[in-house]
Amino acid sequence: MTSTTEVEAYLHKHIPISAPMGVTAIVATPARVVLRAPLEANINHKSTAFGGSLQALATLSCWTLLHINLRHEARAGEIVISSSNINYIRPVTQDFEAEATLPEGNRWPLFLKTFERHGKARIQLTASIVEDDELAIDYTGSFAALKS
Repeated sequence: MTSTTEVEAYLHKHIPISAPMGVTAIVATPARVVLRAPLEANINHKSTAFGGSLQALATLSCWTLLHINLRHEARAGEIVISSSNINYIRPVTQDFEAEATLPEGNRWPLFLKTFERHGKARIQLTASIVEDDELAIDYTGSFAALKS
């Protein structure tokens, strides 16, 4: 997967919830993933984004980041989420984007080394949803990768 179109098609085929949510890939690189979803397909009774949709998009952005990086490093693996935490800081009232980036420091190289040595590894990834230059959603997920 190298283009946003390929990433989007992969998500819609393999993560079925992404299609009815209207998820589109805006940026899909090994360093950064940005996924967008329309408010209209993810609205709640308060005319704001549904909390489950916000959580799903944040999770998908982190999952996609890990997926792209494992493919980029030519390492096949299954990815699962083992835990997550989300802080709903303010309501989201328009189409929204979740952005995930690789952690700074040595966490990524350590993850790869562990994955190569043991056939499995865990990493904590973060995503955020910002509206009008203010943080609306702060997400952290613990992901595990297992060699296929």
